[in-house]
Formats: sequence, C-alpha cells, structure tokens
Amino acid sequence: MTTTFRMGKPEDARACAQLFIMASHGIAEAVYRDLIPGQTTDQIIGERRIRPDGRSSSYTNWRIAEDGFGNVAGGINALPLDHMGRSSPEELLTEERTRVLAPLLALDAEAAGTYFINVIAVFPEYRRAGIARRLISLAFDDARKAGIATVSLTTFEEDRRLIEYYRGLGFAVAAFRPIVPHECLACGGNLILMTSPVR
Repeated sequence: MTTTFRMGKPEDARACAQLFIMASHGIAEAVYRDLIPGQTTDQIIGERRIRPDGRSSSYTNWRIAEDGFGNVAGGINALPLDHMGRSSPEELLTEERTRVLAPLLALDAEAAGTYFINVIAVFPEYRRAGIARRLISLAFDDARKAGIATVSLTTFEEDRRLIEYYRGLGFAVAAFRPIVPHECLACGGNLILMTSPVR
C-alpha cells in the first residue's frame, strides 16, 4: 500500500475528529457527546476543536497519513507541550463534562517541556502497515528540529498491547493518575504518561 504523509488541512477536520475519538477510549465522548443537539460527536469536535486555528488539537498541529487514493488512513496531533496549554476553554462545556479531563491535565504538568503526542490513531482498515510507527517517527523529527529532548504521550494502563507497543519504540512509564470513572470510558485504572528521549 502506498502511503504519503502531509500536514493537516481544514478539510481534514472530520477525519481527524474520528481519529481523536478512537484514540481517547471514550474521553472525547464523555466530554462532547450531545453537547450540541442534532450534531454527532465527531462533527462537534471537528468544527469546534480541529477546524479552528490556535487550538492544541487544531489541524495545524496534525500530520496526516494518506493512502494512494487520497483517503485519510491515520494521523498524529503533536506539539510542544509548553505551547499547548490545552488551548482556550470551550465555553459550552460544564464542570461535570470536563471532570474526566483532570488526570490528563495533571499529567500535562508532569510532561511540561516535552514534545507531546496528543493523539495518534490509524483507521482499522489501514493498521499493521507501519503507519503509526512512521507518524511517531515524524513527531520525533519535529521534536529534534525544535530542540526538544523528550517526546511524551498518555495512554491507558489497561491497554497492555499499546503500552508494550510504545515500550518497543523506546517509551517508558514516567507518571500515572487515576482515571475519573464515566460510563463512556472503555478503560478504568490509571492514565499513564510515557516518555522517550529524542535520539
């Protein structure tokens, strides 16, 4: 399969939102589901978090993997964490909706100064073709160019397959925080911060 990699564009917002939801294991649904009547969660995230410039999850911070027909196969949202600040607050979100973000925000503080992989996901039909590995490699390249010594990401303690995958790429567990339970979340236990030196 031919795969090319490029920077994100505004028209990628819906696909990036779908990848964002997949990677969040239910956190995105807990925060955004039914926020706006008549809109799906991916529509809400695409239009309010990814299409606008100046947000951490904006298309400007995405790299897209594209198949030979121009379809989005996967993507990575990554940026220097000190520039992230979780962007401006979403005015429609209540404290009840954002409670599940508490462990993420706590781990952000632990990862200050790193190049942070906020989202990494590949659509199921494109998996096991090395796309995620290449996207992560691009994040390391960007960190190196920015003079940042460490790349970080968060994942779920219960997803042992992912943890082992990241360990195989040189990441190690650096910190953890308990997940705030919610009916939308697919995982319990801890959210963990993993870091890797830039080589």
